[in-house]
Amino acid sequence: MTPEHEQVLNEITPKTACRLIDGLSIRFVAPVIIACLTAASGAAQTAREVHGAAAVEPLQNEPPAKIIIDPPLPEPLSRGRVVIQYRTEHLHIVPVFGPAALAVSPRVGHIHVTVDDAPWVWADASGEPVVLNGLPPGPHTIRLELETSNHQQLDQGAVMFTVPAAPSGASVAARTATNEPPAKIIIDAPVAEALARGVLFIQYRTENLHIVPVFGPSALAVAPRIGHIHVTVDDAAWHWADASGNPVIVSGLAPGPHKVLIELVNANHQPIDQQVVRVTVPRRGE
Repeated sequence: MTPEHEQVLNEITPKTACRLIDGLSIRFVAPVIIACLTAASGAAQTAREVHGAAAVEPLQNEPPAKIIIDPPLPEPLSRGRVVIQYRTEHLHIVPVFGPAALAVSPRVGHIHVTVDDAPWVWADASGEPVVLNGLPPGPHTIRLELETSNHQQLDQGAVMFTVPAAPSGASVAARTATNEPPAKIIIDAPVAEALARGVLFIQYRTENLHIVPVFGPSALAVAPRIGHIHVTVDDAAWHWADASGNPVIVSGLAPGPHKVLIELVNANHQPIDQQVVRVTVPRRGE
């Protein structure tokens, strides 16, 4: 390329480059295409347009918060596992609760999840997909409610789907052997103040296992060991998976005795350890 050609290219801006393609020789085509692509990339959505406002400064007159829910992922559903992805607009999902957080801007909150017509919900503030195992074959409805930090509904959506019958001969890969000590789950007693309000708030920790949202048989070879928890309420046939490490929160349980099974499982959903929490939800005013 001659110095004269280089000078011409230096004077071509991304905006004007696209208009000059037809008049350039073949030696100019590749550089001009690159310039055109650079100009086109400027039209792509910004991070703010995709993710919403950055949580670094207050916003005035925030638009209404919304939740957008995808159908369950087809491949896990074919194996009986329900994985529902969602996203929010004009609200950040964070594990912050209580009336004081209502003044936070940009807006923060979490979701409530209801399975079929269950009278109770569980709260999730991880932002990770909703994962359920053990739902019986047949039609089901999962409702996701977008809530403020003080559990006030902002928006909601539901997905309806059918869990297929389990394939015959299904097998689960065995866990990869390691020299790590046994993993354990240690569960605190439910928070008394929350239980008095009808909310089950259970904190836990693990030993010799990291809670992370990584799943599948390939993750069994990861060391240090990784996994998550399964939560079952009152001997239900199904449970939900949680890989956030946040406390387990259940609201709307009827007054009376209840049992919550919390299982520590590996990345391929195989049980490692478990604890049972038994509580009595008081009647309001007692």
